[in-house]
Amino acid sequence: MSASTGLWAELKRRNVFRVAAAYIVVGWLILQVAEIMLGFTGAPEWVGKALIAMLLLGLVPALALAWVFEVGPEGIRRDDGSNARDASPQARRLDMITLGAVVLVVVLLAWQHLGPALTGSPAPVEKSRVAAQAPVAEPQAARPRLEPPPFEVLPGSIAVLPFTNRSAEPDTAYFVDGVHDDLLTQLARNPELRVISRTSMMEYRDTTKNLRQIGEELSVSTILEGAVQRAGRRVRINAQLIDTSNDAHLWADTFDRELTPENVFDIQSEIAAAIAGALGRTLGTDAGAASDAVAPTRDAEAFDLYLRARSFGEDFAEGDIRKRIGLYRQALARDENFALAMAELGREYTNLYWYITRRDADRDEGGRWIDRALALEPENARLRLARAEYLYRAHLDFDAALRELDRAAQGLPGSAETVALRAYILRRAGKSRETVEATEAAVLLAPRSREIVRTLAENGWLLGDLDYAQRWHERLLTLPERSVWDEMYYPVARMQVLGETSPVQASLARAFENPANSLDNDPYVRSWQFSAHVLAGDFSAAEAALDGWPADWTEESQMALIPASLLRARLASAQGQAEPAKRFATDALAQLDGVLAEHPDDYRALMARAMAFAVLGDSAGARESARRALATTIPSRDMIVRSEMRLQELLMLATVGETEEVARAMDEYLQLEMKYWHFDGLVLDPAFAAHREHPAMRTLATKYSRKAVEE
Repeated sequence: MSASTGLWAELKRRNVFRVAAAYIVVGWLILQVAEIMLGFTGAPEWVGKALIAMLLLGLVPALALAWVFEVGPEGIRRDDGSNARDASPQARRLDMITLGAVVLVVVLLAWQHLGPALTGSPAPVEKSRVAAQAPVAEPQAARPRLEPPPFEVLPGSIAVLPFTNRSAEPDTAYFVDGVHDDLLTQLARNPELRVISRTSMMEYRDTTKNLRQIGEELSVSTILEGAVQRAGRRVRINAQLIDTSNDAHLWADTFDRELTPENVFDIQSEIAAAIAGALGRTLGTDAGAASDAVAPTRDAEAFDLYLRARSFGEDFAEGDIRKRIGLYRQALARDENFALAMAELGREYTNLYWYITRRDADRDEGGRWIDRALALEPENARLRLARAEYLYRAHLDFDAALRELDRAAQGLPGSAETVALRAYILRRAGKSRETVEATEAAVLLAPRSREIVRTLAENGWLLGDLDYAQRWHERLLTLPERSVWDEMYYPVARMQVLGETSPVQASLARAFENPANSLDNDPYVRSWQFSAHVLAGDFSAAEAALDGWPADWTEESQMALIPASLLRARLASAQGQAEPAKRFATDALAQLDGVLAEHPDDYRALMARAMAFAVLGDSAGARESARRALATTIPSRDMIVRSEMRLQELLMLATVGETEEVARAMDEYLQLEMKYWHFDGLVLDPAFAAHREHPAMRTLATKYSRKAVEE
């Protein structure tokens, strides 16, 4: 008898195979039961993973014990090799355990998959991506929830990694980035490709992640990677297309060209078009990319400045916008006919108007630069995209913006920017269902875009769907270079929807303790800090926060223009300090009147002025100023801004009005489909202290409060 045969017989005699079979089947049964129980208890995902690891680690000791020991009438004893264990009662018990476990597993699987049909329960109904709007009288927590789309790998989906620069020449970097940028534009012209946006790809420059991992993060079926090597006038570009499911090479090619100062951008566009055409043929789609693209500029340094500005194009703090304005102006100083830089400069002035100043001078400057760019290249789809964004943000002309966007999309059907801009336009127009669908379509093209993912979380916040907001917020926190804004989004949403202030206070405390965070001049962070203290009833902390701000500080954003003196006035009023409240309100009124003397239609200053009048006890002045604010163009057209102005009007009415009027106004506000504040957060404001116990307010609590449902 051979050694292998003897070992096999000994393993069989010692019931090692029976123990292994019993262990595997019983372990499988444990995992099936655990899956059900963990789902019921809401246990975190790591618990299930830990259980699997424990079962796998336990297999080896179980087999070792089966080899060494046997169980007999005398109990457990060390096996001396004299007994025929494979025919013992122990062996029969192991067989029965294994068979019983198999039966239980089969029964459990049948119950999981056939239970609803056998019991007559209705089959689950597929949920709509955007849930139907529930009647207003229904508590918000009972409304159907939004369902985030699955990130499925779709045919024809491709990610183009930033090309590797293998050249010693330092001035090759702009050429490498230019090939990458131009290639993405070429591929976006192909309507049959889903091309991941440039913003989602830049984090993978010099990445250590493997292609399969990148493919999973971006949900793409293919990845294009390339490298550029330059020596003198000769440049070689290697490109290869990889199947992310199995790392198989689908296509590869090498491009050798001779560069001169005159042809560098022609070569760049030619290579991008050649690669795009080859990919189209390899993936079985229309080649799509034309080779007639015009070189954006002949000045290498101007193009480098342009690319540097675009590299942080999703940061919209005032300092970032003004920095990009400076870079684009430097580029245009080198090439005054650089149309793409003109258009981007126009977009940045529009951003300055949209996010910060709301001043006509910034809006008009943006329009002038975009018009100049279109005069040079009227058929350039990227310039048409800039024009669409300008019509939307500068004039709130949603119909004209969508028409211009359709024109841009004809040239760039696969561009994430065109899809995302459509979502932003629809949101400001008040079309919530279309907004969610369009934003979810955009994130498939730009899954690593902070702006788009943040917008999805904000959509859930605006619609009061905190589950949806949380899921996108969690995804936001996985993105690189996250900001304090990103971390605060969901805690602030819970504060304004459910009235939970402690998470915001804790998050802000951590943020201010970190010296790397520059928060002193961030209007949103300061507003959140003040609101959290006030809603929590911690007026001393709110006052301490104000004391740490500059005396002339003013919250300035598209939603508000509120001087610190007005916040002090409201805080003093909440504490019953009539004289300080009037003094601070008078100071605020003087400051706001100064703004309105230069900009009489500034809706933000008009609404803040209404609150100052309210603190002073001037009901007529407060109401008239609020009426004027809501009648101006922007709140009349922009439904998100209008909801915020309606909120500030409601706070004013709570300060000067009777409870029945306040309750009616609150009911009207809460019926708005999209709003940042909901009943449980709103009612904590000290302005409602005198109204909270009134029957009319209690009726609103029954109708809108979510606390009972959430708890």
